[in-house]
Amino acid sequence: MTAAEQSSIAKRTRLLAEAPAFRPVAMQLLKLVRSSSQSLTEIVTLLRSDAVLTGEVLRLANSPLFATRCEIKNVLQALAFLGLDRINAMVLTTVIRGLVDGRRGSFTHSCWRHNLATGLICQRLSAAACLPQERCYVAGLIHDIGRLALLRVFPEYEQAMIQAESGGDDLLARERELFDVDHAEAGRWLLSQWGCPLELQNVAAWHENPQNTVSCDRPLICLVHAASQLADLMAMSVFPSIPRADLPEIVDWLPAKAGEHVLDTFPEMVEWVETKVNEIELSLT
Repeated sequence: MTAAEQSSIAKRTRLLAEAPAFRPVAMQLLKLVRSSSQSLTEIVTLLRSDAVLTGEVLRLANSPLFATRCEIKNVLQALAFLGLDRINAMVLTTVIRGLVDGRRGSFTHSCWRHNLATGLICQRLSAAACLPQERCYVAGLIHDIGRLALLRVFPEYEQAMIQAESGGDDLLARERELFDVDHAEAGRWLLSQWGCPLELQNVAAWHENPQNTVSCDRPLICLVHAASQLADLMAMSVFPSIPRADLPEIVDWLPAKAGEHVLDTFPEMVEWVETKVNEIELSLT
């Protein structure tokens, strides 16, 4: 084994060891949502097994974000009022927010807001793209999980990427040069190691270059790619100074109906996404 291969293995091992583990309850819930034999009792029991996560979900369920008419006091009520798909999305939002290391400052916060905005845009465009709403939200929310993990594990990542951005470098190539893996592959690998659905692994792997994928998940990957670029246009970018694609170029990645929706409603969509991102952030603090 060459020194380069040993270095690559060591960095991947460190990434898996030091990145916060994906909460087992969230992983099992992801699988249950996709199961044809869902049991309400099983779902309630699963959620109750993680008291901290349950408390965070109930706090979010009772926030102005959902404007329920009465207080939601337990998991069963939350499922009845909000439904399994929405509860799953709430759990994933809480889990991904937990990966954000507040000590890293504004750059990490920008990554989180970008992921959240991408998820919300995917959710909004899902019907026009003929894709399931909450699965689109989760895919957008989780697409840059590799970047969040690299930020968390390698303190030098932030400064290296800022320097690469200012120098006009290819960021994916710079990631591979410094860390033997780019954030897309890091995300795919981590989601694979955690046992996440293949659909989410493919989104993480190909969201930067959807033209290269032959996956059956290509429509979802293209939606996430477009949503990520739209989030950049909405000033929710990880790297503000990188040149942006223009709106017509972005909507080319979308089905015609979804593209028309973006072009017709973009100013209102910007306001909607900003409001939702701020509401979710307030609910999680």
